[in-house]
Amino acid sequence: MSFYEKHIFVCENERAPGERVSCGRQGSSEILKLLKQKAAKAGIEYKFRVQRAGCLDRCELGPIQVSYPEGLWFQIKSEADVEIVLEHYLKQNNPEKYKHLLVKEE
Repeated sequence: MSFYEKHIFVCENERAPGERVSCGRQGSSEILKLLKQKAAKAGIEYKFRVQRAGCLDRCELGPIQVSYPEGLWFQIKSEADVEIVLEHYLKQNNPEKYKHLLVKEE
């Protein structure tokens, strides 16, 4: 049994100028802030956590997030995406409503 039922990690890695793209330069800090603020007010009735992460090494897909225990990789790029994840992933667990935000495995 896990301490949290769901645990979302938001990559905030920022690479130096001239290096490959990074989540930090693609707005991940704002996504993290929105997720944390809105999740705290969403009325979710189980223990979960949204937190920053270092490099998740999928920068070209960024900003990138991963959630456990399912191991789902998300591309959350806007406030509208944040709302979808909160309502349909964290609250209702309705994959049909958030599947367009999932990263396709190669």
